[in-house]
Parts: sequence; structure tokens; C-alpha cells
Amino acid sequence: MRDDSNNRDRDGIEINLPFQPPYDWQSIMRFYQSHSIPGVEWVTDDSFARVFRIENTIGFVRVRALGVKPRLKVRIVPNDAEIASEVVRRVRKMFDLDCDPALIAKRLRRLPLFALLCRRFPGLRLPRGWDPFETAICSILGQLVAAGHRANLIGQLVRHYGEEIAEPLTAERAYLFPGAEVLARSDLSAVKTTSARREAIREFSRRVLSGTISLSDGQDPAAFRKALLETKGIGAWSAEYISLRAIGDGDAFPKTDLILKRALALHPDLDVEAIRPWRSYAAMYLWKEYAQTLSKSRRLHPGA
Repeated sequence: MRDDSNNRDRDGIEINLPFQPPYDWQSIMRFYQSHSIPGVEWVTDDSFARVFRIENTIGFVRVRALGVKPRLKVRIVPNDAEIASEVVRRVRKMFDLDCDPALIAKRLRRLPLFALLCRRFPGLRLPRGWDPFETAICSILGQLVAAGHRANLIGQLVRHYGEEIAEPLTAERAYLFPGAEVLARSDLSAVKTTSARREAIREFSRRVLSGTISLSDGQDPAAFRKALLETKGIGAWSAEYISLRAIGDGDAFPKTDLILKRALALHPDLDVEAIRPWRSYAAMYLWKEYAQTLSKSRRLHPGA
């Protein structure tokens, strides 16, 4: 399928991005609503929007579903071909538009539980982040804290260490997420988290700057997780979760996650090894099914 580019105007460009159905739009939007970056991203039931900097250009993107058509409508400001190309690349990854749901469901259906869940929740996708560095930092800040507290911590980081800008469409105040150069040298005292977590953010940022940790697509996920685990303050859960969301590792499985642990205990014969290399999708289905029933608190799992 080809992308349709049209509706150019002085405010930007609109591009329709195709995907293979089924697609569970409501679930991925609920995820982004609960994981939005304050001051950077704005998410409603039917749209995702954010500001960004690509090279020297500050821009804005909004993503909406096109009803019954298997398309997402993406509005990009400014109308610049090179910027639009990079935005499209990121949106396709973020919304997992290149996923083949039939192929993945075929593998998952090897296990009766997932055969049931695939019928119940067709078209679940991996909710990647817009930027792998942002995603990793937010994951570190969100370890073992309630969703509301996580949002507060990320908001503190963005407001105090990000760059304040005028949102390109409305000129209202917005922020660009702080880069590795800023976070590597900051004391992060404005972020009301533990000293260990602040140091984990600084150390992660330093390792990214030095090239010890690569955030590129297409790298070996096992090597990526190993590099994460060598960073003080990043444990097994975070390494798997960051791998899933930052580089789109389709086989990451944060088995120490509270919900996943309880789901596996509920189904002791469930052999998730049998569905490699798609265990990340298995995690999404288990979070979707059990987030409410197997958790007394919503704070310890990312999939709600």
C-alpha cells in the first residue's frame, strides 16, 4: 500500500498512512493517554499530538484515525518534505503501522490462552515512543510509582530542564524534552525522585553520549538490553520494557512485571517461549486482559 499525500496548506501538510487491519485504536490511545509527556504531548480519545525538534526545525504533529478506513491521518507543521519524511517514519514506528497482525496472531494462537485473547482483542499493537531517549528516561522515572506520580515527575523534568517554546499552531507555551547533553550534567534536584533514580538518568545519558548505549533501530535487542543492565539503576524490568518501547523489540517480555508475574502464576503451563519472536505482543495481550483483575494497584505495570 502507498501513502497518500495531500491537503497541503499554509499550516502544514496532511498525510494518510495505511496499515493492515485489524487495529485496536482505542487501546493504543488509552496507553498514550496514560503515558503522555506533560507539556510535550497532548492525547485525547481520538488524537495524539506533540511538538518536536528535528535538526533545527521546531514542529508539531497530530495523528488521528480515519474511521472505517485502514488509515491514520497525520498533520505535520511545517510543510517541509524532509521534516515530513522523518515524522512519517516516527509515526509509523510509534503506532506500529508496519505490523502484520495476521502473522503475529498465527504464532500467538499456538497457545490456547492467546488464541482466545486474539479473538477477544484483535489488532493490539506495540506502543512505541516518539523518541527512544525520551522513552527510556520516562521509563526510568516511572519505575514502581503510580501513574499520577509518574506524570508529575516527568512534568518536573520537562519544565525545569527542557526548552520552553511556542507551540507552532497556537503559539501557546510548550516544551521540548531535554536532551542527553543537558541531563548528563544536571543535578536534577527539581525532580522529586530518589537520588538513585537521578543518578540512573545521568548515567544513562552519559552512556548514550559516549556511544556505549545505542538507540538506533535495527540493533541486536539482546545487546541493547545488556548495555541497559550495565547501567546502575536499570534493572531487569526496565531493560525489557525500554527495549519494547524504545527500539520496538517484538520479543521483549518484562516477566518481573507485577501483572505478568500474576498472569503466569494463574496459567502455570503457559510457555511463552513457544511464541518467540513475538513475546512483546503476548505481554500486551496479558496486560490488556489482566490489568484490572490481577492488580490491587495500577502502579507497577505499564500496560494499563
